[in-house]
Amino acid sequence: MFFAFVVGIQLLSQYYARELYTSNAQSLNYVSSFVSARMETVESGSARILSDTIIQTNLTDIMDAPTSIRNAQRKQTIYQALYPYIFDDDYIKSISLVLPDDTLICMGNTSDLDAFPLEELAENAAACQGRASWSAPASPGNTIVLYRDIRQLRHLTLDHLAYLYIVIDLDQLISDALENAGYSLSTHSRFILFAGNAQFYPQETYHPEQYSSLLQSLNHGSSHYSILSIDKRKTFVIQGDFPRTGWNYLYFQDYDPLFSAIHTVLIRMILFSAVVVMIALFLALLLLRRILHHLDLLVEKIRRFGQGLPDPEDTAHYDYSLRTDEIGQLHVSFDEMKSNVKTLRDKNYEKQLLLRDTNIKMLQQQINPHFLYNTLDTINWMAQKYGADDISTMVRSLGNLFRAAVNSKEDLIPLKKELDVLKDYIRIQQIRFGDRLDFQLHVPDDISHIYVPTLCIQPLVENALKYALEFSDDVCHITVTISEKDTVYQITVANTGSHFEDDLIWKLEHRQVTPQGSGVGLVNINSRLKLLFGDRYGLSIYNEDGMAIVLLSIPKEREDSYAQIDDCR
Repeated sequence: MFFAFVVGIQLLSQYYARELYTSNAQSLNYVSSFVSARMETVESGSARILSDTIIQTNLTDIMDAPTSIRNAQRKQTIYQALYPYIFDDDYIKSISLVLPDDTLICMGNTSDLDAFPLEELAENAAACQGRASWSAPASPGNTIVLYRDIRQLRHLTLDHLAYLYIVIDLDQLISDALENAGYSLSTHSRFILFAGNAQFYPQETYHPEQYSSLLQSLNHGSSHYSILSIDKRKTFVIQGDFPRTGWNYLYFQDYDPLFSAIHTVLIRMILFSAVVVMIALFLALLLLRRILHHLDLLVEKIRRFGQGLPDPEDTAHYDYSLRTDEIGQLHVSFDEMKSNVKTLRDKNYEKQLLLRDTNIKMLQQQINPHFLYNTLDTINWMAQKYGADDISTMVRSLGNLFRAAVNSKEDLIPLKKELDVLKDYIRIQQIRFGDRLDFQLHVPDDISHIYVPTLCIQPLVENALKYALEFSDDVCHITVTISEKDTVYQITVANTGSHFEDDLIWKLEHRQVTPQGSGVGLVNINSRLKLLFGDRYGLSIYNEDGMAIVLLSIPKEREDSYAQIDDCR
């Protein structure tokens, strides 16, 4: 038992160390990313300094005329041009330009450059050919510097003009990065930066005898963390790097409070687990009995329903609809299914009675159309016998219209059938109005592939006749045109003698205008078109060149489906 406890402590410590490393590594990656992002911002600012027109011009003039009396003014101009760049980033301490004659133009504290080997940096800057580079201080300190060679951009000669140095407050940058990542540099915590194996931040050292071995073991080992005893305290050490510069860092975190907490947590966890297991077993037993009881009731309900018996008495006083768990849902679903079965059974019986009554009524109603067809045929025959051709034509056309209205059950019919209905209607109206009606129909040669909704054109022509002829003695010109445009077929009904209100369809649909007679037909046709083809299609109503025009649009892309419908017939 003791051995198991010791092994448990060891495993828990190792696991906690891995978890601690993972958590800290993520936070320290944020520190690295934060610092890299700030360095990138400074590099971008240095690129703008490099290409600044004022700085380039004055540096070039100084190089071309090194003894000019205006060079002092030019240097002052360069100094003023550096002023906006000092605010590019909160961590910039100073911006300096070193001219070929070793003149220093510095925006900030000139002593900031004393910590860096300027001669070595100048050689490196020349070798980098204008690229930005970073350098740590020669001895541990709290700053770093960006340096680069400023070259002449005029005529792309790329001659050397000056060396640019931007000094960064590394101490403030690291402090802010750690604070944003949730760290605080306490007495027993340190964040140390290295260039190679040499510490350059912070200015104070912290057990430097450990640096070399730590960097070597952590860099070449499989793990990037270690637990050491420093100053008689356990310390958690994490190693990482800044990919942008190749610098390494070590983060020392006090591990003593965490290690002590593991033992306390382990003991509490064992006691707590024992109590939880006992309570869980007791609750599981109660829950299992409760679940099995209601499942047994459900099985009994199903058995009784199959035998046509009422539900058990135990379920009569229990409302399962108040339960949201699976058992309650099963009971509720079964009760709903049982209710639906009863409802369907009752409805089916009612439908059988209704169907029988409907069949009887349909047989009765078939007498009336049959009698009317025979009567119209008789009138037509008698009109032909007595030579009343107009009466014969009207009766025959009326019979065709009546058959089209009564027998049409399809939503879509061939355009030719619809035009036949229209022609029958026009024959009747031409006999009625005589020369006062001038009707013209323009149809393409091939319309066999076009399908339209049933009775969609004749009501539009009827609307034109009603408002153009019935209230006027003038001649009414009505033109129906079938045409195609892009992806639609257009059916236009234009007439003289009447005028449409603006937005008439919208007013009819929203009851701002009370529909009378054909107004109901316009709304009906427009609604049918939108239901069949979509909201993009329907009726368009407008006035043009003294004519009232109704434009009906149907899509071309449904031609194939129309053809299939026709084949099925």
